[in-house]
Amino acid sequence: MLQLTWSWQPALYLFLGGMGAGAFVMAAVLFLIDRTRHRLIVCVSMWAALFSLAAGLLLLLTELITPARGLLMWQSFGHFTSWMTYGAWGAFAAMAVFAVSALLATRPVGVWLAKKWAWFEKKGTTLRRVLAVIGIVLGAFVAVYTGMLLMTAESVPLWDTPLLPALFTVSAFDTGVALVELVAIVLSKKDALVPKARLLMERIVVVLVLVEGVVMAVFLASMLGADAQTAVGATAAASATLLVSGGLAPCFWGMVVVCGLAVPLAMALMGLVLHRRGGKKPGAKQHAGTALMAVGAVGALIGGCELRFLILAAGIHADVIAETVMSLIG
Repeated sequence: MLQLTWSWQPALYLFLGGMGAGAFVMAAVLFLIDRTRHRLIVCVSMWAALFSLAAGLLLLLTELITPARGLLMWQSFGHFTSWMTYGAWGAFAAMAVFAVSALLATRPVGVWLAKKWAWFEKKGTTLRRVLAVIGIVLGAFVAVYTGMLLMTAESVPLWDTPLLPALFTVSAFDTGVALVELVAIVLSKKDALVPKARLLMERIVVVLVLVEGVVMAVFLASMLGADAQTAVGATAAASATLLVSGGLAPCFWGMVVVCGLAVPLAMALMGLVLHRRGGKKPGAKQHAGTALMAVGAVGALIGGCELRFLILAAGIHADVIAETVMSLIG
């Protein structure tokens, strides 16, 4: 029986929040590597990261009994005893840093501040670098939190493992890179990626996909190998079976494994081969590389989004109370 307590809004939050965090991290890395290039790509990517995280948090608020009260964070999240509180304040801090970074990356705003504020003209770049580093840390925290939010849910063995935050974190970085890639493709006529940056992103995609595949395999193996003699173990195995060979298997293998992992990996590897071979027609090579990047990025986004929906759907609750009662009777 599929999990029906959590609906589509949390699943989209887990995707949008993680993708937004990963996108800011990738945009910040591009800025820190070379602040003179890719200004437009960095700017638009930071705004996209901010809007993604904001949209995800709004979707999560709709799951509260009183969504408006959730906006009063000092009342709703004042007790620092749970991951919900840490995550809420961490996401709020990330949004603030993302917003300021995006504003400063917007050229008209930067030019205006430089004219009106002498200190910013001298120290503006240093300020942006500091914000980029802080944003990377907060982005990583938000990515981890998307998995911790599920891990802290009670009586769901599929979610109750540190491997889930690890899986969602790697997937968040993967989908974030994919979002930045799509931004770069859209803006290619105004601000094209230099070969060095394109090569870096392709290498990052290869590493992230391989790590995600390994973490996912270990995660599923640990669930399938759980002790079937206990309610928790049997439920964990049943949840994993739903994904691997049960009713959710076609979506899992087709959209997550093939579309979300195999396709991006193949496109990135082909892009690396294309880059190494070079060629006498740089225009044709660049066009082919852009097409490969686009296919891989779309595949990563589809797979990353479907992964959250499937993990939520397969999160069967274990009947721990019944097992405890039976053990006491026996």
